[in-house]
Amino acid sequence: MRRKLSAHAWILALLACVAPSCGAGEGPPTRDCATVIWAKPTGRGDLRVQGSWDGWASPGTPLLPHGDGWFLIELSLPPGEHGYRVVEGGVSRLDPFNPLTTFHDDEEVSLAVAPDCSAPELRVDAVEVRGGDVTVRGTFLAVPDEAALDPSTVLAQEPGGAQIAASQVDPGAGTFTLSLEGLPRGKHTLTLAAADVLGRAAAPQKAVAWVAPAMPAWDGGLLYHLMIDRFRGDGGAPLSPPATPGSRAGGTLDGVRAEIERGTFDELGVTGLWLSPVYTNPIELRAGRDGRLYEGYHGYWPVEPRGVDPRIGGDDALRAVIDAAHRRGLRVIFDLVPNHVYESSARYLDRRNQGWFNDGPDHCVCGGPACGWGDHLQTCWFAPYLPDVRWQQPDAMRTGVDDALFWMEAFDADGVRIDAVPMMPRATTRRMAAGLRASAAPRRDPRPGAPDPVEGALFSIGEVFTGPGTLGTDTYRYFLGPDGMDGAFDFPLMWAIRDAFGADRAGFDAVEAVLAQTDAALRGSGAVLGRMVDNHDTSRFISDAIGEGAADPWESPPAQPESPDAYARARMALALLLTLPGLPVLYYGDELALAGAGDPDSRRVLPDLAALSPGQRSVRDLVRRLGPLRRCSLALRAGARAPIAVSSDVYAYRRDAGDGSPALVFFSKAPMTTELPLPEGAAPPGAYVDVLSGEAVDLAAGGAISLDPLTFKILLPAASPCHESDLL
Repeated sequence: MRRKLSAHAWILALLACVAPSCGAGEGPPTRDCATVIWAKPTGRGDLRVQGSWDGWASPGTPLLPHGDGWFLIELSLPPGEHGYRVVEGGVSRLDPFNPLTTFHDDEEVSLAVAPDCSAPELRVDAVEVRGGDVTVRGTFLAVPDEAALDPSTVLAQEPGGAQIAASQVDPGAGTFTLSLEGLPRGKHTLTLAAADVLGRAAAPQKAVAWVAPAMPAWDGGLLYHLMIDRFRGDGGAPLSPPATPGSRAGGTLDGVRAEIERGTFDELGVTGLWLSPVYTNPIELRAGRDGRLYEGYHGYWPVEPRGVDPRIGGDDALRAVIDAAHRRGLRVIFDLVPNHVYESSARYLDRRNQGWFNDGPDHCVCGGPACGWGDHLQTCWFAPYLPDVRWQQPDAMRTGVDDALFWMEAFDADGVRIDAVPMMPRATTRRMAAGLRASAAPRRDPRPGAPDPVEGALFSIGEVFTGPGTLGTDTYRYFLGPDGMDGAFDFPLMWAIRDAFGADRAGFDAVEAVLAQTDAALRGSGAVLGRMVDNHDTSRFISDAIGEGAADPWESPPAQPESPDAYARARMALALLLTLPGLPVLYYGDELALAGAGDPDSRRVLPDLAALSPGQRSVRDLVRRLGPLRRCSLALRAGARAPIAVSSDVYAYRRDAGDGSPALVFFSKAPMTTELPLPEGAAPPGAYVDVLSGEAVDLAAGGAISLDPLTFKILLPAASPCHESDLL
């Protein structure tokens, strides 16, 4: 009799057959490929299951009592995907203990994935890293005939490297250990292989080990978002502005590689890169929503959902970027655009009018007549030339999930940013998240209270574009949690930052209200929030701060500001961003306070650093200080946040990781110098240093912090090594 599985363990059992009875009894551990469905009655009648395996026969197969109020059914299903629904008293429902779903005649139903038990299974149990030494421990599960593991077949290999044999193998227990010594800094992706004594090979498995990563986990790191076409040319050459705001500028992947190797991202304290979409895009110009002509410079019009655009360098250039980043301990995520393809894509031409796309006679373009975003969000086309994927078609769903896994496998990337999340059913992003978690080991356990994310886990963060306030938080929260994406971008906070730090449309108390509400809404979820001051779809922060963010991006784009106050506000906003919990996101040019109205003016080419104004240099110097400081200070990357003082014009909080080195952060936009009294218990008394000015500050009970207008201070204990000037 099998023990009752938790909801999370049940999912793993569906995906990978991990029940502890695998291998019970004499002989080597074996695969147990039964699909077990659990249910608990609610008092409405008998419990049954209906499924695709028997044509959804009614009234369904009864579940049998197991004890403790639970019922179950154990099924032997052919390999592959199977839909099912739980039926109680004639009323069907999704399985609440299984977050993965598929569709049957457009009805969302639960998904069971039966593995192929004709081959053994290889499982990575642990990856341990100590300095440059890596130990991989795993288990081999035999097929039911119990043919044992052949010790000579247990091998690991890095791309381009020699095969490494296991150092320890126990065929009876099915366990093995692989050891590697003296590995250099960077990411090491090992492909593990093994077979039984009859020569039947298990499917290869990936084991990921990071040696000296820039940050051991995404949360607390610093993500840099760059648009490849607008970043740098080959060799890191600065780009000239494009002929029109909608034209290509000529940026390339080699330009990204050159900046990695130049140390640009290390200098800023960056721990991960988010690349704009690399898909092959069309050559022709197309009309945007504003009637202007655009090229696919941005990458969001995929002609080939698995092809790298040769105009930015192609496959080899992308691999060179990934390799260069990994050698420096930097992670890289791809921009996944799953919800549409370009109209000339072979995928669309081969499958149109077959249920793969929302291309029937009633299809419409988002925001057009009788096609409101709210009513048609998951079926409308983003543009007349971008067919919208119909995720209710099981083959379309499988292909979209496989696309995400393709980029991870082919280029050894570290995760994805998922575009336009609300335009797809939640079933889609859940399937993608589950596939990413299962594709590399050790796997991240997203349950509340689980250990910190392991270093090799693939990451998913979604674009859930929202307005300000509670509704925005609730919108992205719906897609997160242990069974959803790992993170989302915090648009409600972005709007609050812009209102309070930039244009004075609100006070600092509005920022604290958003942070407090978000903390309460996501407490215990394990979600990672990407936090930013702007992005590629909004005006630039500094232009908004001087009231020019709404300017026409084609006819009257804002000039780079000259006002010292504008740059002071930009520095304040970035100081907040880099001292908050979560994953701060620098959109390329933020570190230079680059100006710009809305899209496409928010996508100007990155300026030549030699041509920066004094104000821009002051902003870059700040990021060069605070980015590395975040990597150094445990309080700033992992400490709990507690407000010290909150008002319209003055804001202060504490970050504390319990290591005796808290960080204290203070802001003021008051019109005159402010003396901020420190409340009792706000900070341990003693000697502190302002990490920006080097000023020594003695905090005593009843003391105060002096703040000039549009300034901030970040204090660390004097004993902390992180206030030294040589962090870079």
